[in-house]
Amino acid sequence: MKRNLFSKVFMTMTATAVMGLASCSNDNDPAGGQEMPQGKATGMQLVLDLGSAATRAIVDNNADATETEIKNLHVFIYGANGIFEKEHTIAFADLTPAPNNDNVFTTDELAATTGMKTIYVGANMTAGMIGIMKSTSVNGLSGKGVNTLLADITKDNEFVMFSTTGATPTLIEDNEANGVPTGNQVAVTIQRLAAKIAVGMTAQLDATAGTQLGAAGTIDNLGYVVDNINKMYYLTYGGAAAKDANMTVDQYDENDFEIKDYYDQQNPTTPTVLQYGVITPGTTDKTAWAIDYASENLTQDKMMKGVTRIVVKGTFTPESGYKVEQDAQNPGKHTFTLTNAHIAANATYHLLDFPEAGGYAFFDNATTDDQLKEFMALKKGVDVTAVDDAMLQAAKKTYINGLNYWWVTVKDNQGDVLRNHYYQVNVTSIWAPGRTDGKFDPNKDDNKIDKETNITVQVTVEPWNMVPFNADLRP
Repeated sequence: MKRNLFSKVFMTMTATAVMGLASCSNDNDPAGGQEMPQGKATGMQLVLDLGSAATRAIVDNNADATETEIKNLHVFIYGANGIFEKEHTIAFADLTPAPNNDNVFTTDELAATTGMKTIYVGANMTAGMIGIMKSTSVNGLSGKGVNTLLADITKDNEFVMFSTTGATPTLIEDNEANGVPTGNQVAVTIQRLAAKIAVGMTAQLDATAGTQLGAAGTIDNLGYVVDNINKMYYLTYGGAAAKDANMTVDQYDENDFEIKDYYDQQNPTTPTVLQYGVITPGTTDKTAWAIDYASENLTQDKMMKGVTRIVVKGTFTPESGYKVEQDAQNPGKHTFTLTNAHIAANATYHLLDFPEAGGYAFFDNATTDDQLKEFMALKKGVDVTAVDDAMLQAAKKTYINGLNYWWVTVKDNQGDVLRNHYYQVNVTSIWAPGRTDGKFDPNKDDNKIDKETNITVQVTVEPWNMVPFNADLRP
């Protein structure tokens, strides 16, 4: 899949499927003073209007061409009781252009019956999704998780699209002489099930300009991935507020999510190989920002554990660190000298962060825990025996290969990722050092989304639906 460069600025990714449905309605529901027979065999015609499209694909000036093509349409028809009746699969290539109407395509007649219906339309749907639609009632669809991997809904030229809200016509009997009744022209909007994400930085990293904050040093090799991607979203909302299978922490099941490991579980000091989108500071052309995707993920309690996170990775090399040497005057003790360029780029180092240190205190990887305790005791003005393992672990962080991580959450700091939205994240500042690991830590991170420790944002929502915002990265 093309996940490298975003081609244009986003707009809404929707297509309108207009269905010409020749049929009748429930005989218990008069329409226009007439009782209409229920369940007669009839025909329907699907008309897909692509507006100004020049090819058989959705027009979206903000989208990559691989995100707009439709190969197959799937029409699902349910009866008045909400039970599945009929499915039609139509190859896009089999549609017939409407005469004298550019970019409007029609199908051959499709079998249907008269009566009250609920109709959903999808495009490029997976076999699993089609199976859910055919085996689930209308009411059940809004509570049926799809259990589908992100890769399966974001294939090149086969992005899955769906009509989140179904059409609910009462189909009247057709009159072949007069063609399809006007009342049977049913409009259904389809949209991508995925969300699109681009992360970049228009400004250069510069401490004097306020775009690099915190400890002095060098930030390099910035990139990002999307983590905690939901697999159990619902195809429809059932006419109610949008929801999915994991709305609260109590409902959260990590088996329902695609979760990344940033370090080898068998060898915790070895970073895993992940495909990071490159972030190049000073890239003002947002169409050149790296892109990735996510599925819809909604939360009610806004706890960090449940939200989809954009994880930014970079190396941070401190400008200075403490050089530890034997104290020639006091055998068994050490001296601690703040030294410029003491820590090499991409090297593992330790950080001690406690109030008496007077700021961040960095040490190279050769520094032992006993030496770190000695430094803490020196700064606290206590005997080294007063610094126990718990005190050390509370103050100590280890950055393997100099790697630092920062989290971004989306949608005006509320954490929800919505289908068919494009999230364009402009990193406006980075606070170093960051986190030691991009992974969720239940002992530290089981909290609500915190504006101060994640990002502050400014959001503008436009019709893919574009949601650009600025992100100040903090650990």
